[in-house]
Amino acid sequence: MLLVIASLYGLFLVVGGILNGDTIQIIGFCVFNLFAMSLAIFRLFQVRTWLNDEVVIGDLVYKMVKKEMIASIGIIGGVTVAFGVLTYFVYHSFGWEIYKRVGADMKIRRMYINYRLLVLLLKMDFFVFVGFAVSYIILILKSSDPEFAITIALVPLTLLVLSLAFWGLQRESVWMMWTVVVLLCASSAYFVFKCARMYDPKQEAKYATQKPMMTYYTVVSLVVVAGTLHQAATCLANFGCGLKERIEITRGKRSDMEQIQDYYVNAAGDRRMNLDG
Repeated sequence: MLLVIASLYGLFLVVGGILNGDTIQIIGFCVFNLFAMSLAIFRLFQVRTWLNDEVVIGDLVYKMVKKEMIASIGIIGGVTVAFGVLTYFVYHSFGWEIYKRVGADMKIRRMYINYRLLVLLLKMDFFVFVGFAVSYIILILKSSDPEFAITIALVPLTLLVLSLAFWGLQRESVWMMWTVVVLLCASSAYFVFKCARMYDPKQEAKYATQKPMMTYYTVVSLVVVAGTLHQAATCLANFGCGLKERIEITRGKRSDMEQIQDYYVNAAGDRRMNLDG
């Protein structure tokens, strides 16, 4: 189920990246594919562990599915390589998009790259949170566990927090971004707590067969959240430095385009880069 969700989410990333000319999101899709392949590799070894309880039946079932699991790893790996090659050409095709959007100012360009990287990480955060919640509910929890309702509530809460982050980032709202930073710190603490709980001797029975898989996914989630926290702090430091105004100009929300030195408007009303000086 996790691989199916990953495939659909990868489709969302690559289509959105191509339609928006966002090379950072397309590169992020390739990295996401590597993560999906690692899940497929991990599953090959994890399934064998899951089937150890029934030696005879387990061996029979493992032999039935082993070839398919190996084939899925090869397919995902081949597709990842193909997308990597295509991304190389797309990167060069979309190379001028960043200039058309923010101009040639290197400072603005660096801020814009940080901006787009944070947007990508926020999208990744939604997948890792939902994927963790789904895995935890299906593999670990029972409906009678107190954590069951809390874990389900994590999904809409995550969507709310990420929506707040998008809103605050686009409007350069300092208080919104500080709220997101605090919540991301709380999310990091949550994943650390879950990882430590898996190795609590009192919880050994609950995590007996799922510990390696859930540990791996928790660590990956923690890395993504930590990266998001770093980028959120970086973008917060860039507030008020002109990026918001430049993005509004390229989106047609401001009428003072002619005041930006990196652009001029020709007789047809089209925006062109100013190469003078």
